[in-house]
Amino acid sequence: MNRNLSLITLSNVILVSSNALWIMYIQYFLLDLGLAKAKIGLVFSLALLMRAFGNIIGGKIADLLGYKRTLLVGYTIYAFPPLLFLLHNALFASLVYPIMSLGSGIGTPAKSLFIVEQTQRRKGLTYMLVQRVLPSIPPALTAPVGAKLYEMGKYYVAVFMGFFGLLISLLLLVFLKDTKRERAQNPFDFNLLRSKSFTDLLFLYSLDAFSTEAVQWIVPLYLRELGYSVLDYGFLISAQTLIIAFGGTFAGIFVDRFEPVNALGLSYLVVAMSLLAFSLGKGWILALAYLLWKTFGMIGFAALPLLIERYFSDIKASAFGTINAMTTLISIPAPSFGGVLLRFGVGVPFIFKAATNFVCFIWVKISLNES
Repeated sequence: MNRNLSLITLSNVILVSSNALWIMYIQYFLLDLGLAKAKIGLVFSLALLMRAFGNIIGGKIADLLGYKRTLLVGYTIYAFPPLLFLLHNALFASLVYPIMSLGSGIGTPAKSLFIVEQTQRRKGLTYMLVQRVLPSIPPALTAPVGAKLYEMGKYYVAVFMGFFGLLISLLLLVFLKDTKRERAQNPFDFNLLRSKSFTDLLFLYSLDAFSTEAVQWIVPLYLRELGYSVLDYGFLISAQTLIIAFGGTFAGIFVDRFEPVNALGLSYLVVAMSLLAFSLGKGWILALAYLLWKTFGMIGFAALPLLIERYFSDIKASAFGTINAMTTLISIPAPSFGGVLLRFGVGVPFIFKAATNFVCFIWVKISLNES
């Protein structure tokens, strides 16, 4: 791992660990400030829109000005909004998460493709280790600290500690060396929709994102319907860190072993079969199906920057950012659609998700391979 990768890995770990101190408890804080629940929902909807907008703008900026400068712009916007909490004002506090989402959206395309660009071998594994696996471990320690501080009435202490961590994370990015400052093609002069590879990837990732968001919130309701307790679901949630660590590592290795296109197609097939088993099974079959679903579901995340690198040259970040933005936007109405499917039976949403994954698998085999 070279110097750039070491810096960005450390920056990621510090950023996620710092956020775990306070960001998980924003809803509680906004409620305590007197903000209505409906308005809190609007705050998070606005955050999704800001993230999508940031991805589009960040992709264009990264292709035009380079990855390092885009990272610094995005994560400077990301780092400072927590200070608004110190004003103890509901309006200013409600702006924190949307502004941070904008900054994160701007920085994400540059960060993802910079990691891939800096990696010579095992690109998939390295990308997952840097972006998902290693940052997922420390929050298991910092999140309980933040919860304790909130219960003690010291949320501002947690916010300040988190802000200090974000500053350190941002400072580490200053020492990155951008190997490609200027990009050859102006991203504002290129229409991505003219690219068959782009439209294929946009369709696949949008359909997968929509179907995923439509069903994942239904999992606790489904388990209750099957007779499982809240404690059983709590155990499943507590295992998420291990699932992310194991699944993320596996996804990176899988993408490197089978190549991004083949890995993506196989992941859609395995997830489809897992969801069918999840909709019908009980006991250990249910648990195994859930593990396979979440593990192979990470392969799309691992494959996307490698697919972008494969199919695009001078407009990588624009393509990456646009796909991220569209998948975010199309996911907004998905939970409501999942609620409609629930009317036909608690297992129907999972069958719908399995069907969409079969469609994605066939699309990869027929269309994306031709690209």
